[in-house]
Amino acid sequence: MKKRFGQHFLTDRSILRRIVEFAHVGPDDFVVEIGAGAGALTRELAAAASHVTAIEIDRDLIPALRSEMPPNVEIVEGDALDVQFPAGPFRLVGNLPYNIATPLFKRFIEHRDRIVNVTVMVQKEVAERLTATPSTGEYGPLSVLVQYYATVTYGFTVQPGAFRPRPKVDSAVVGLEWKPNVSDARPFTDFVHEAFSLRRKKLVNNLLHMFPALGREEIVRRVRNAGIGVDVRPETLSVDEFVSVYNQFGTK
Repeated sequence: MKKRFGQHFLTDRSILRRIVEFAHVGPDDFVVEIGAGAGALTRELAAAASHVTAIEIDRDLIPALRSEMPPNVEIVEGDALDVQFPAGPFRLVGNLPYNIATPLFKRFIEHRDRIVNVTVMVQKEVAERLTATPSTGEYGPLSVLVQYYATVTYGFTVQPGAFRPRPKVDSAVVGLEWKPNVSDARPFTDFVHEAFSLRRKKLVNNLLHMFPALGREEIVRRVRNAGIGVDVRPETLSVDEFVSVYNQFGTK
């Protein structure tokens, strides 16, 4: 086990099977697995899918994985942040390293044209942020980013005892189903992150910090044009309300 890779291997077979079922993996499916680890989930996926491409960054695990996996599994050594994904379509499943969960979600979004759906295990705190609603402590830029592109479903909680070694926190399985007809909005993503940069401040004040040349009067006018009250805070806005505000500022 290597701390730098955030390795905690899931060993509870009943939970492994639940993940495969939650991902809706079927006999005609092509699956990409993030973080094969010791191969426990890889085997369950291989039993259900037509083909599995399993990505693993730890080179010491590669020989055993390649020698022990069934013929419908391809083991790819590399970093999931950099490895080239198949042309698609494929279902994406994995146990995400806690330390790179957010950049991985951003990469999944970039390749959503070929990813059918996403089913991943993450730290429970991350799962709660992904599914959070406005005006809650967990709601933040990651919530808005992912919910803009996808419908997020909280599957189930996984206790530390299901892993070796035991993590210090609970984990959770979440699923992402892409929303139709959502265009790429990298500038919108940047806008949301900046709007949350001064958390607990009023949105108008944050926008004044972002667009000082506009002045308070113009910023207030645009916020009202978006149908938003001038006293609201970023953490109270829904995804749709953020889009309305962005449309007043993002291209102007």
